Amino acid sequence: MKQPLDVFYHLMYEHGRGLRDLALYTIHTDQVDTVKQSLELEKVAYLFKKLDDGRVNVYFGHEACVNIVNSFGSCPHFQHTPEQDFMLGIMLGYDRTRQCERYLARKEAHQPSLPDCAKTDKVCKTCIPERDAAHTIA
Repeated sequence: MKQPLDVFYHLMYEHGRGLRDLALYTIHTDQVDTVKQSLELEKVAYLFKKLDDGRVNVYFGHEACVNIVNSFGSCPHFQHTPEQDFMLGIMLGYDRTRQCERYLARKEAHQPSLPDCAKTDKVCKTCIPERDAAHTIA
């Protein structure tokens, strides 16, 4: 019978062997201490984020990757900007082509909220703050 944290330990193994820059695993709150001890013992950077259902997402891997995830704030994944979603998927090792397709689809879905000049390749310096504000999730 499999132990509840077998996948977590496998992800740690892959990170230790250089196969993953960043990993994401969802645990129950009663597993936080065990996971934290394992990560600290191996000197692996980590970040815990509570979910609405009471579980916890643990991101772990290279410190720079964990810091980027931390910079996204506390919003749930579905509220990430297309750029944040793309970066997270790439760091987690998801298929690059599918991440590009996902990014383009999410970007297209955000297009209606952008001013016309932001929908082109031209850069309009007066509209950049408006465009960036349109992508800010409160």
